[in-house]
Amino acid sequence: MDMKIFVLILSVILGLYWLIDHASPLPLNHEQLGLYDHNAHRIIGVVFLAIAGIVGWKWKSKKS
Repeated sequence: MDMKIFVLILSVILGLYWLIDHASPLPLNHEQLGLYDHNAHRIIGVVFLAIAGIVGWKWKSKKS
């Protein structure tokens, strides 16, 4: 698998995971990590989605 595709897919999955209010049964939940501020979840999720967007945009522009 191409590394760019891997980073893109992983970033999207992580971004969506952090945007969803995950709780105790899921791994890396906010209680386990000590994050009690839900805004931190949103910021981390948006950062991962931004990384996915940048990687996808750069990848698409190099193919053209």
